[in-house]
Amino acid sequence: MTATHSISRKPGAFEKRIHEIDFVRGFLIALVLMDHLFCWLWQYNEGWAYSAMQAGRPYEFYKAMGDAFRFYWYSNARDIVRFIALFGFCFVSGISTAFSRNNWIRAAQMIAFAFALAIGSNILNAFLREPLGLDSMRIDFNVIAVLAWSTLFYCFIQNRSWKGLVAMLLGTLLIAWYFVPWLAEVNYEKNLNIYAPPFIEPDAAQADWMPLFPFMCFFLMGALLSYFVYAPTKQSLIKHKGNWERPLCFMGRHSLLFYVCHQMILIPFFLLLDVFLG
Repeated sequence: MTATHSISRKPGAFEKRIHEIDFVRGFLIALVLMDHLFCWLWQYNEGWAYSAMQAGRPYEFYKAMGDAFRFYWYSNARDIVRFIALFGFCFVSGISTAFSRNNWIRAAQMIAFAFALAIGSNILNAFLREPLGLDSMRIDFNVIAVLAWSTLFYCFIQNRSWKGLVAMLLGTLLIAWYFVPWLAEVNYEKNLNIYAPPFIEPDAAQADWMPLFPFMCFFLMGALLSYFVYAPTKQSLIKHKGNWERPLCFMGRHSLLFYVCHQMILIPFFLLLDVFLG
């Protein structure tokens, strides 16, 4: 007598979630980590090269590494990587609106987090910017704030038809195309020195600053796509193929945690390295 026994198990997060969204978000956060890591490698290798040269030690390796990462930072490749990451996060976050249990709560949580990040980074900027030799540590309006306010504005039309979403998308495109350049030009001509991060260039250098427009447009593009593609079924379109995707999907599921914590890890790591190599 033969019997077939099956062991039932609850599906894990890898199986339950929308696979392709987690994968893309994980790939994007990997680009962000690489970009920021290259920045630290550039700055610290240049410092180590100078220290080694002053002390009469070999410095060629540090100088070559510093030059290489500095070349990336000012190259077109970095501009492309940055645009892909920022566009991708906004677009994928717009798609994710179809799967949120409550976009109002999601928006409120992100807005609170954006304010906490702005306050905390300004405090760090006041006390640590000069000792660390950085231009700025302020994060007053970055991708988290863009996603937070975009989600909030989306909440007002989420229960309407796709026509309301299209109308909001067209409105944001017009603002990005006409109003924002006009406001920036008036600010420049009148020398008003207005600090309005969501709309125009800030009055001082900041870390990771980005405007609400046009990136809110990319968020709404993702929400519009999701309205027709994901909202009807709320299911993944592409099934996972193997375990090789799990690391990126894990990073995608916890992208906010990686985004917030990676600098907290990189800063003390390079400060510790600086003790031994500086």
